[in-house]
Amino acid sequence: MSSPDMLPKISGYEARELLRVGKPLHGYYIVGLLLLEENDTGYPVTIDHCWIDELTAISISFECPVRLLNSHFVRCQFTFVYFLQGLVIESCLFEQSLDFQAGGHNKPGFPVRLLGNTFNGFVNFFDCWYEADVQVEANTFQAGTNLLGAPATIPVTIDGIVLIQHNTGDLARNDEGSE
Repeated sequence: MSSPDMLPKISGYEARELLRVGKPLHGYYIVGLLLLEENDTGYPVTIDHCWIDELTAISISFECPVRLLNSHFVRCQFTFVYFLQGLVIESCLFEQSLDFQAGGHNKPGFPVRLLGNTFNGFVNFFDCWYEADVQVEANTFQAGTNLLGAPATIPVTIDGIVLIQHNTGDLARNDEGSE
Protein backbone atom coordinates (compact mmCIF):
# COMPACT_ATOMS: atom_id res chain seq x y z
CA MET A 1 0.00 0.00 0.00
CA SER A 2 1.90 3.03 -1.22
CA SER A 3 -0.53 5.86 -0.48
CA PRO A 4 -3.59 6.45 1.68
CA ASP A 5 -5.06 8.71 -1.01
CA MET A 6 -6.65 5.76 -2.82
CA LEU A 7 -8.70 4.75 0.24
CA PRO A 8 -11.93 6.23 1.59
CA LYS A 9 -11.18 8.42 4.62
CA ILE A 10 -12.80 8.00 8.01
CA SER A 11 -11.86 9.50 11.35
CA GLY A 12 -10.47 7.51 14.24
CA TYR A 13 -13.79 8.08 16.02
CA GLU A 14 -15.76 6.68 13.06
CA ALA A 15 -13.43 3.68 12.89
CA ARG A 16 -13.95 2.95 16.59
CA GLU A 17 -17.73 3.16 16.16
CA LEU A 18 -17.57 0.59 13.32
CA LEU A 19 -15.53 -1.75 15.52
CA ARG A 20 -17.98 -1.29 18.40
CA VAL A 21 -20.85 -2.61 16.27
CA GLY A 22 -18.82 -5.65 15.25
CA LYS A 23 -17.62 -4.53 11.83
CA PRO A 24 -14.04 -5.09 10.72
CA LEU A 25 -12.16 -2.14 9.29
CA HIS A 26 -11.32 -2.98 5.68
CA GLY A 27 -9.90 -0.66 3.07
CA TYR A 28 -9.97 2.67 4.93
CA TYR A 29 -7.60 5.54 5.51
CA ILE A 30 -8.12 6.19 9.22
CA VAL A 31 -7.30 9.83 9.80
CA GLY A 32 -6.12 10.97 13.21
CA LEU A 33 -6.13 8.92 16.39
CA LEU A 34 -7.93 5.58 16.69
CA LEU A 35 -8.00 5.24 20.49
CA LEU A 36 -9.15 1.91 21.88
CA GLU A 37 -10.21 2.19 25.51
CA GLU A 38 -11.43 -0.10 28.29
CA ASN A 39 -14.97 -0.22 26.89
CA ASP A 40 -13.56 -1.32 23.51
CA THR A 41 -12.39 -4.77 24.62
CA GLY A 42 -15.49 -6.95 24.26
CA TYR A 43 -15.52 -7.28 20.47
CA PRO A 44 -13.03 -8.55 17.89
CA VAL A 45 -10.70 -5.95 16.42
CA THR A 46 -9.85 -6.60 12.77
CA ILE A 47 -8.01 -4.01 10.70
CA ASP A 48 -7.31 -5.15 7.15
CA HIS A 49 -5.90 -3.27 4.15
CA CYS A 50 -6.01 0.06 5.99
CA TRP A 51 -3.72 3.04 6.42
CA ILE A 52 -3.81 4.29 10.01
CA ASP A 53 -2.37 7.59 11.22
CA GLU A 54 -2.29 6.46 14.84
CA LEU A 55 -3.58 3.43 16.76
CA THR A 56 -3.29 3.58 20.54
CA ALA A 57 -4.40 1.21 23.29
CA ILE A 58 -3.05 1.59 26.82
CA SER A 59 -3.75 -0.48 29.95
CA ILE A 60 -6.58 -2.62 28.59
CA SER A 61 -7.35 -6.33 28.23
CA PHE A 62 -8.78 -7.39 24.88
CA GLU A 63 -11.29 -10.18 25.54
CA CYS A 64 -11.61 -11.00 21.81
CA PRO A 65 -9.01 -11.57 19.07
CA VAL A 66 -7.03 -8.65 17.65
CA ARG A 67 -5.97 -8.94 13.99
CA LEU A 68 -3.92 -6.37 12.08
CA LEU A 69 -3.54 -7.46 8.46
CA ASN A 70 -1.98 -5.94 5.33
CA SER A 71 -2.06 -2.46 6.83
CA HIS A 72 0.20 0.58 7.21
CA PHE A 73 0.60 2.22 10.62
CA VAL A 74 2.27 5.59 10.98
CA ARG A 75 2.16 5.39 14.81
CA CYS A 76 1.03 2.50 17.00
CA GLN A 77 1.29 1.48 20.65
CA PHE A 78 -0.10 -1.27 22.85
CA THR A 79 1.46 -0.36 26.20
CA PHE A 80 0.31 -2.52 29.17
CA VAL A 81 -2.18 -4.30 26.87
CA TYR A 82 -3.29 -7.91 27.33
CA PHE A 83 -4.34 -9.94 24.27
CA LEU A 84 -6.31 -12.63 26.09
CA GLN A 85 -7.60 -14.28 22.88
CA GLY A 86 -4.49 -13.72 20.85
CA LEU A 87 -2.96 -11.24 18.46
CA VAL A 88 -2.14 -11.61 14.77
CA ILE A 89 -0.10 -8.98 12.96
CA GLU A 90 0.57 -10.04 9.39
CA SER A 91 2.00 -8.26 6.35
CA CYS A 92 1.92 -4.83 7.98
CA LEU A 93 4.28 -1.86 7.90
CA PHE A 94 4.98 0.18 11.03
CA GLU A 95 6.72 3.48 10.27
CA GLN A 96 7.73 4.30 13.84
CA SER A 97 8.43 2.44 17.06
CA LEU A 98 5.90 -0.05 18.39
CA ASP A 99 5.48 -0.54 22.13
CA PHE A 100 4.12 -3.74 23.70
CA GLN A 101 5.83 -3.31 27.10
CA ALA A 102 4.33 -4.97 30.17
CA GLY A 103 1.70 -6.68 28.04
CA GLY A 104 0.94 -9.98 26.35
CA HIS A 105 -0.97 -12.41 28.56
CA ASN A 106 -2.48 -14.43 25.72
CA LYS A 107 -4.31 -17.43 27.14
CA PRO A 108 -3.63 -21.06 26.11
CA GLY A 109 -5.04 -21.77 22.67
CA PHE A 110 -4.73 -18.13 21.58
CA PRO A 111 -1.28 -17.51 20.06
CA VAL A 112 0.48 -14.26 19.34
CA ARG A 113 1.69 -14.24 15.73
CA LEU A 114 3.88 -11.64 14.01
CA LEU A 115 4.28 -12.73 10.39
CA GLY A 116 5.93 -10.98 7.47
CA ASN A 117 5.90 -7.44 8.86
CA THR A 118 8.28 -4.52 8.50
CA PHE A 119 9.03 -2.53 11.63
CA ASN A 120 10.98 0.63 10.80
CA GLY A 121 11.26 1.71 14.45
CA PHE A 122 12.25 -0.20 17.57
CA VAL A 123 9.76 -2.82 18.85
CA ASN A 124 9.64 -2.88 22.65
CA PHE A 125 8.66 -6.11 24.43
CA PHE A 126 10.11 -5.10 27.84
CA ASP A 127 8.50 -7.05 30.71
CA CYS A 128 6.00 -8.89 28.48
CA TRP A 129 4.57 -12.24 29.55
CA TYR A 130 3.01 -14.54 26.97
CA GLU A 131 1.08 -17.38 28.57
CA ALA A 132 0.67 -19.33 25.31
CA ASP A 133 2.39 -19.84 21.97
CA VAL A 134 4.32 -17.08 20.20
CA GLN A 135 5.25 -17.16 16.52
CA VAL A 136 7.55 -14.49 15.06
CA GLU A 137 8.50 -15.27 11.46
CA ALA A 138 9.81 -13.46 8.40
CA ASN A 139 9.75 -9.98 9.93
CA THR A 140 12.15 -7.12 9.35
CA PHE A 141 13.17 -5.26 12.50
CA GLN A 142 15.01 -2.27 11.01
CA ALA A 143 15.81 -0.67 14.40
CA GLY A 144 15.80 -3.95 16.32
CA THR A 145 13.79 -5.31 19.22
CA ASN A 146 14.35 -6.62 22.74
CA LEU A 147 12.19 -9.71 22.15
CA LEU A 148 15.19 -11.96 22.86
CA GLY A 149 17.07 -9.44 25.00
CA ALA A 150 16.81 -8.65 28.69
CA PRO A 151 16.69 -4.92 29.42
CA ALA A 152 17.27 -4.31 33.14
CA THR A 153 17.90 -8.10 33.27
CA ILE A 154 14.19 -8.77 32.65
CA PRO A 155 13.63 -11.09 29.67
CA VAL A 156 10.35 -11.65 27.89
CA THR A 157 8.53 -14.63 29.44
CA ILE A 158 6.88 -17.12 27.08
CA ASP A 159 5.13 -20.14 28.61
CA GLY A 160 3.98 -21.75 25.36
CA ILE A 161 5.71 -23.00 22.23
CA VAL A 162 8.09 -20.44 20.74
CA LEU A 163 8.76 -20.27 17.00
CA ILE A 164 11.09 -17.42 16.05
CA GLN A 165 12.74 -17.75 12.64
CA HIS A 166 13.64 -16.06 9.35
CA ASN A 167 13.63 -12.55 10.83
CA THR A 168 16.14 -9.80 10.05
CA GLY A 169 17.48 -7.21 12.47
CA ASP A 170 18.76 -7.37 16.03
CA LEU A 171 16.22 -9.32 18.11
CA ALA A 172 18.34 -9.35 21.28
CA ARG A 173 18.80 -5.71 22.23
CA ASN A 174 19.12 -5.07 25.95
CA ASP A 175 17.41 -1.69 26.02
CA GLU A 176 13.98 -0.20 25.41
CA GLY A 177 14.80 1.51 22.17
CA SER A 178 17.16 4.22 23.31
CA GLU A 179 20.02 4.87 20.96
